[in-house]
Amino acid sequence: MNQIKRTNNKENIFWLTGVFFFVLIGSGVTSIYFLVQLNSELKQVVKEDIPITDMIAEITIHKLEQTSWFERALRHAEIVAHKRENNEDNLRLFGEAKDKFEKISVKVNEEIDNTARMSSKAQELAYPEYRRTELKHIEEFLISIQRDYAAYNERVTELFILFQSGKIAEAEKLIDVTEKLEADFNQRLEEFLFESDEFTRHLLSSIGESEGKAIVIIAVIISISLLFTAAVLLFKVIFAIFGKVHPSRDWR
Repeated sequence: MNQIKRTNNKENIFWLTGVFFFVLIGSGVTSIYFLVQLNSELKQVVKEDIPITDMIAEITIHKLEQTSWFERALRHAEIVAHKRENNEDNLRLFGEAKDKFEKISVKVNEEIDNTARMSSKAQELAYPEYRRTELKHIEEFLISIQRDYAAYNERVTELFILFQSGKIAEAEKLIDVTEKLEADFNQRLEEFLFESDEFTRHLLSSIGESEGKAIVIIAVIISISLLFTAAVLLFKVIFAIFGKVHPSRDWR
C-alpha cells in the first residue's frame, strides 16, 4: 500500500511539473512573440522612416537656401541690367550667387533621388499595410516634385540667360512666373515635410499603443496561467485532505 502511495505521489509531482512547464512555455512564447513584433516595427521606424523624414527635411532646407541665392542673383542681375551701381562688383556677385544656385540644384536632385530609393526599398519589408501605402505615397511625391523641380530650374536658367544676354524686358516678364513657380514648389515641399513628420509620429504612437496592448495580453495570459495553476494545486490539496479524512478501506 505504501508503495502504491509513493508511486501516486510521484505521478502527481510529475503531472504538476508538466502543467507548470507548459504554463511557463506558453507565457514565455507569447511574451517573446509580442516583443519581437514590437522590436521589428520599432527598428523599421528608426532605420527607415525617421531617416526618410530627415532627408525630406534636408531637401526642404537646401531648397530654401537655394531660394535665397536665387533672390540674391536676381537682385544683382537687375542692378547690372539697369546700371544703377558698380556693374563690375554686381556682375561678380551675380556670378557667385548663380554658381551657388546651380550647386545646390545638383545637391537637391541627388537628395530627391536617394530619398525616393530609400522609400522604394523600405516598401519591400514594410509592415503594417498602411505603412507600405504611406511609403509608396512618399516615393510618388518625390518623383512628382523632381519633375517640377527640373521645370523650375530650367525656367531660372532661362531667366539668367536672358539677363546675361541683355534681354531685360523679356527677363522681367519671366520674373513673376518664376517666382510663382518657386513659391508654389516651396509650399508643397514644406507641407509634405509636415505630413511626413506627422506620419512618423503616428507610427511611433501606434507602436506605443501596440506595446500597451501587448502588456495587457501578456498580463492576462500570465494571470490565467497562475489562476489555473492555483486551481490545480487547490484541488490536489483538497483531494489529499479528503483522502486522509476518509481513508480507503480494505474489504477483504
